[in-house]
Amino acid sequence: MKYCSRSWRRVATRVALAVAGSVAGTALQAQTPVYPLDQLSAKEHWAIYDVLQASGKLDSTFRLLYEGLKEPAKREVLAWQPGQPLTREATVHLTQGKFGYEAVVDITGKKLVSWTQLPGKQFMTSGPESDAAEGVALKDPRVKAALRQRGVTDFTHVSCGPANNGYFDLPEERNVRVLHVTCDDERGRISGYGESFSGFVVVVDLTNEKVLRIVDVANARSGLPDGHSPEEIGPTRAPVNAVEMVQPKGATYTLNGHEVAWQNWKFHFRMDMRRGLVLSRVRYVDGGKERSVMYQGSLSELFVPYMDPSDPWNYQGYFDLGTYPFAFGGIASSLEPGVECPLYATYFHSYVVTAKGAPRERQRTACLFERNTGDVAWRHTRAAGSVNEARPRTDLVLRMYMNAGNYDYLFDWVLSQDGAITVNLGATGMDQVKAATGTPKDNDYGRVIANKLVGVNHSHFFSFRLDMDVDGTQNSLLVDKLQTTTLPKENPRRSIWTVNTLTAQTEKDGMRMSAMNAPEVWRIVNPAVNNAFGWPVGYEIEGHGAMSLMSPDDYMRQRAGFVDHTLWTTPYAPAELYASGDYPTNSVAGDGLTKWTSANRAIANTDVVTWLTLGFHHVPRPEDWPVMPVAWHSFAIKPVGFFGRSPAMDIPRQR
Repeated sequence: MKYCSRSWRRVATRVALAVAGSVAGTALQAQTPVYPLDQLSAKEHWAIYDVLQASGKLDSTFRLLYEGLKEPAKREVLAWQPGQPLTREATVHLTQGKFGYEAVVDITGKKLVSWTQLPGKQFMTSGPESDAAEGVALKDPRVKAALRQRGVTDFTHVSCGPANNGYFDLPEERNVRVLHVTCDDERGRISGYGESFSGFVVVVDLTNEKVLRIVDVANARSGLPDGHSPEEIGPTRAPVNAVEMVQPKGATYTLNGHEVAWQNWKFHFRMDMRRGLVLSRVRYVDGGKERSVMYQGSLSELFVPYMDPSDPWNYQGYFDLGTYPFAFGGIASSLEPGVECPLYATYFHSYVVTAKGAPRERQRTACLFERNTGDVAWRHTRAAGSVNEARPRTDLVLRMYMNAGNYDYLFDWVLSQDGAITVNLGATGMDQVKAATGTPKDNDYGRVIANKLVGVNHSHFFSFRLDMDVDGTQNSLLVDKLQTTTLPKENPRRSIWTVNTLTAQTEKDGMRMSAMNAPEVWRIVNPAVNNAFGWPVGYEIEGHGAMSLMSPDDYMRQRAGFVDHTLWTTPYAPAELYASGDYPTNSVAGDGLTKWTSANRAIANTDVVTWLTLGFHHVPRPEDWPVMPVAWHSFAIKPVGFFGRSPAMDIPRQR
């Protein structure tokens, strides 16, 4: 989440208006969950509110930040049969007064299971906090004096709001709610953002309602950034001829609530305010038998650090999932039919909650569609063209779109007819910029990409939590190390590469790094189930993203410890969901995966969870401005010895 030229207050307001607009004239239907992992319904959100109100724990200052399904025990979900009763619980994060709390609510039994005050923990940020931070900042005479020095004479259109917490464990910031506040002048704004005061940040102690310090390092003004409304874009090129994608016979997949069946695949999905799309119980029907592939897969965290060491940029490192979902109104945004998903797609709605616990429907937060782009699933021509066979490729795509401040991300979970699952991640939106000085130093930590604007270098790191259950829960991580083997002198070849396979025994063994000069293949296998050729059935995780270039002693890197490895492997623990810990806002170093794996637990032949880090570095360019073309990144989960032959062989000829 990045706010270079906007305040959080406006963003939160826009989100609130979007949410309100999406439910205008629409009744919030009291859906009845039919599956243990179904998302919370509107009726259940109201039940949570009623339980909390009846508990006697709430006062008038409470603010709900997150409500999500507290999943039943894994063994219960695996044993559950349609028609059996459901036990439904929810995890709730909230603030009250100056403290944060976590509650567990038994929705079925209509009772409060637990209520825990978590001192020192920093919860998600919220819209009311934005208003409070703006009030503290603009009431401080030092802030107004500094803005007057920057030429402000009319404060009517000046707004301020939290941009980033940038926590470094400074003594004055411990055990208090610290927010870094930036300010904009909205005079003259048409669309997009107002003019930001570059190099100006107010550090607010919200717990004690005071300004800790003001960072004011430059008087440069960036000017109004380029907009992207139709009038600001200007003349457009001639349109392309229409390319119609239709399914005259309707979709091939079948739906039962949020359960999907398509081309031998079966799975369940739901939306979560913090994690977005959560796929569960992913199975493949092989010879009439359902075989488990993955119990659950979802995004776990998103960390975006910026690479300018100067004040106030050195604090900019964002935990978008752990800090901002409430401000975003849930991380999933509404999809526009015909633009962000095909018109023929199936769209799904979800719910978020307001600060006071009322559910609000967000329309079209996920879409499902079949995609045939003209690619082939397989082809081969025998000698002299005697036999030429080819089959068309069709994929099933489950899509979500996330707005994270100035950045936008598309997430596609793609299931293919060859038994593979691919996650495609598209990054777009606006670069975060600072005011240019007109000197060569503008290019020290970024590039001049527009008039008076420097795009700052930065990185993106996504952590995906993948609970693989390959033909059952008892799995192991096999590491196939590709290495050079020198051949005897009598061989005309001097070398080949061979595969040395290791079984990861502990979490330390399960920490793997992607390296071009030391390639590895990572397989999750079931040691108790062999294929027809005598080796364990498995799926490989194929992902080779960029790794962090920050030094190990960088406190920001230590707070996002998951970036240290491309792959982590842990024993299944239902409470371990977020790679940087449950509460990364103003967190201390070493939480999440770094903390859990310090125990170096056993991971061989047990229920394991893998965590994949997908990273990329971004050196901005003028072509990124004002809105970046979508840049795609991906990883794949592919069968390795899971099938006896290619599962795509039975795709029929094109009709």
